[in-house]
This record gives sequence, C-alpha cells and structure tokens, in this order.
Amino acid sequence: MSNNKLHAIGIMSGTSLDGIDVSYVSSDGKSIFTHNCSSLFKFRDATRKSLHNLVNNFTKNKNSISNISDCENLVSEDYVNAIRKFIISKNIKKVDLIALHGQTIYHSSKNKSSIQLCNSSYIAEKTNSIIVTDFRQDDLLNGGEGAPLVPIFHKLLINKLKLKKPSSFINIGGISNISMLDEKGMLTAHDIGPGMCLLDQYVNFKKKQPYDNNGVYSSRGKINKSILRQLLNNNFFKKSPPKSLDRNYFSFNSVLKINFYDACATLSAFTAYAIINNLKKIDNQKIILSGGGVKNKFILDLIKENLGNRVISIDEIYGDSKFIESQAFAYLGIRRVKNLPISFPGTTGVKNPITGGKITKLSIF
Repeated sequence: MSNNKLHAIGIMSGTSLDGIDVSYVSSDGKSIFTHNCSSLFKFRDATRKSLHNLVNNFTKNKNSISNISDCENLVSEDYVNAIRKFIISKNIKKVDLIALHGQTIYHSSKNKSSIQLCNSSYIAEKTNSIIVTDFRQDDLLNGGEGAPLVPIFHKLLINKLKLKKPSSFINIGGISNISMLDEKGMLTAHDIGPGMCLLDQYVNFKKKQPYDNNGVYSSRGKINKSILRQLLNNNFFKKSPPKSLDRNYFSFNSVLKINFYDACATLSAFTAYAIINNLKKIDNQKIILSGGGVKNKFILDLIKENLGNRVISIDEIYGDSKFIESQAFAYLGIRRVKNLPISFPGTTGVKNPITGGKITKLSIF
C-alpha cells in the first residue's frame, strides 16, 4: 500500500465562509502528487446566515446544542451537493477517499478544543465513500496547537517546484500562517495573525457583502496609523511559536468610529504588516503567498512594497491560490489512510510526529 497512488477529493471551507473549495488529486502521500482539477461551490444563503450567526456568537453563550446541530446539518448537505456536482461536472471515475476539513466554528489550543462542523457518517452514506475528517483533535491531545496543519503540503510544493531553500509559504486564509523550510529540509510553522477574517467580518457587518472584492474598498481608503499601531501591539505577536489563533481572537471594534474605506485600509494593513513584521526577522530566499488573501491587491502590494522581489504569488508559479488548502487536505487524507504523520514538533508543537484524522466508512463494511 505504501507506494501506490490514491485518488482523493479534498474539501476546505475556510473561516471566511465564502464557500466550499473542492479539489481532486492523486498522490502516494509522499513526494508523488498531481493536482487534477478544482472547483468552488457557494454555500446556500440559509447555510451562510446560520454559520455567520453561530461563529460570531460562539463564545457569547447564545448557542444551544440544537443551533449547532442544525447548522452542521445545513453544512453537511451543502458538502454532499458540492461533492456530487463536482464528480459529475469533472467526470471523475475513481475516488478512494474524501478528506473533509469541516467548517471551523471554534479553535482554542488552550482549551484543547477545535470544533469543525461536518457529519461524516451522513456524508459517507450519501457519497458512498470513505471519509477522513477531524484532523486537529489528535494533535491537540498530544500537546500540539492543532494548527497549522498544511505545512507538510507546503514542503511538498517547495520541493515539487524546485524552489531554492530557505523558502517560506504564507497562507492568507481566514487566519495567516507561515511554513518555513530551511536548507536542511527542517520544517517549522505557526499562525502569524489575522488573514482575511477581520476585513470580511467588517465588510459583512457594514455592507452585507462577504468580502472586499480584490481589495477595492481598501484601496480607496487611508491607513489609520495609530489604530494600526495599537492592533500590532497585541500580545499574540510577542509570543514565541508554536502558536495558533481562533478567527474571533481579534476584533474590528477599533475601526468602527472611522470612515468605511479607511477602516478597510486599516484592517488590510493589519493583515499585511503582521506578515511583513514576521518576515523581516527571517532572511529567506523566496516567500510564496497563497490563500484567498492573495486576491486582495491592496494587501499584496503592501507586502511586495515592504519585502521586495523575494515575494511571489503561488498563482504565478503553480496554480490558483484559492485551491491550495483543498489540495492540501486531500493530501493529508491520503497520509492519514497510509498512517503517515501530518503534524510535527516544529509545526504545531506536538511532542512527536503524528498522523491525525478520523476515518469513517459505511456501516455496511
């Protein structure tokens, strides 16, 4: 089993709640990897509304168990519909497993808890497939932060793209995280700061729109330097890695009294400077940016302006940054089925390298 390739569908719906990314890959779980195709599927309006309410109020004790399970049912139905549409539209013949990250509604390494909505038994039954879910729990129980989990995939891409080491991979999703691979092949990683979650939440709050498309709103505003300084002064930035973040750790309250465009510019600058300040400490050959945040031109320009030509977007050398994480979870699912480690002392702070993920098979097996 160790060398044969498996064909996996990977599914990621990020903390930005912008929809479901689906990728189909083939890999041996080690160095052989092919990305076959990917698509994005929107959540239904009812699902998105339910998720927004659940996530935004999660720590305010406004949620009953029935709220959470209703929301999980909506999300799981949307996952099943996305999987079915994807398989038909891409004419996919062979699926060995489906790796599903699930929708994060809460993450706290301190409380050893990371909650992702996903009814794996329901999805296994409806898709007639082996499902791999719940990737973070084993890591948390073994002394890790439960995040970030994608670094082992970033390492694969750095090697596959033959990039000069040291190289860093920055993923700007709901939260921003970094994976660093040094000359000796040593992998380290940690969460950096907010990715798109704050700006998305603010734009949704003010305009009822899911995000600042291409950073257009941010580009029209002026950065409020004193608010930015205050945001960057947060204790999280003083902590040494390993460290991880929940999307509700930071708040957009500090920009509520300023002009809308200036608020967008300031929140985008917060995301950008958290990354810039982190990378100024590291003398790296190449910095590859990926994740939905790459589409925000304002953030991208700020990072390139400050860090120069060592910064490159994954879109320029590999493929759409949007689908890196769904490919990554397909790869992690294959590693789980083959009992290969997915988290490491240098990435999550786990005591020893361990695999992770719950395998759900049909009850008739």
